Amino acid sequence: MSATGVFVGLLILIFVMFDVLVTTLTTNGAGSISGRLSYGLWWIALRIHRRHSNHRLLTVTGWIILMGTPLVWICLAWIGWAILFCGGDTAVVNSESDLPASIWERIYFTGYTLSTLGVGDYQAQGAIWQLATALASANGFFLFTLAIAYLLPVIAAVVLKRQIALYISALGGTPDDLLNRAWNGKDFGQLSQHLIVLTPMLTGMVESYLAYPILNYVHTPEGSKSFVLSVVTLDEALTLLYYGVEKSCRPDKAALNPLRRASSAFLKTLKSAYVEPASENPTLPPLALLRDQGIPVVSDQEFLEATKHFILRRKLLLALVKHDGWNWDSVSSTATTNRASSLDDETAIEKPELN
Repeated sequence: MSATGVFVGLLILIFVMFDVLVTTLTTNGAGSISGRLSYGLWWIALRIHRRHSNHRLLTVTGWIILMGTPLVWICLAWIGWAILFCGGDTAVVNSESDLPASIWERIYFTGYTLSTLGVGDYQAQGAIWQLATALASANGFFLFTLAIAYLLPVIAAVVLKRQIALYISALGGTPDDLLNRAWNGKDFGQLSQHLIVLTPMLTGMVESYLAYPILNYVHTPEGSKSFVLSVVTLDEALTLLYYGVEKSCRPDKAALNPLRRASSAFLKTLKSAYVEPASENPTLPPLALLRDQGIPVVSDQEFLEATKHFILRRKLLLALVKHDGWNWDSVSSTATTNRASSLDDETAIEKPELN
């Protein structure tokens, strides 16, 4: 028996199973293997996207990361057990001739053992290797079960992401658009009710991002369904309501404060995706677009002074937008774009606009 082979095989198995358990059964985010592999693939896709804009590439990359993570676990477990079974000269033998199996035959034996197929043309010889075979079969069953149990809630969270994004987009495609559509000439009408409804939805998504950091890499090419752009739009709209709109016209604090804090909690999840604050501070939403609609707002200078204390927050918002393959103009204001224009009656719904 090769002690080195057994040690290396066991080391790989311990490493991969630790990663699987951390990723699937804890709320501490991804393990070191899946986390860094996901980030590396996304980083490469983003580099290509920034040179040759291609949101479809980011979409495909996200699904490759999602489906590829369990595949990597299975392959690493296969490699670990194969090395382990190569550690003994007669660990695996031919069922008919009792001759020791070759390396490729041991790899084949490991594969069908992990998949619990139990073909039977090769078998483990000796009590120790028979026990190892039983453990490998149990490990394979455990691994496949966890992989499926991991994918199902992630896919459900992806659907919820798009639902929330579309809800916010229906309220407004940009911060000023959201406020202008809610303004009825004297106040913001039922906007408070929408903010109250969005609070538990966003807090629930915060917990999903903490449990499944892989959600940071699921991308949609349609701006109106982009969760990132919608969250940034909402946060910037809350900034306008907090510091840009005159106090007498602001919605009730009981509607504003919980949602603002939920948005802050979401920004704290970005560490799991290795997102660092941007080097520059993004431009503030222009108050002139609100004045044009008759909304009472403070002076530009007062707005600028009031927002100086949370520059780091807005740098994180910019970093989040860039991490998802967009630029700040995609969410800044209706002076640059309106990602939700495809939802308007005037737009042909069979041709969704890609921003």
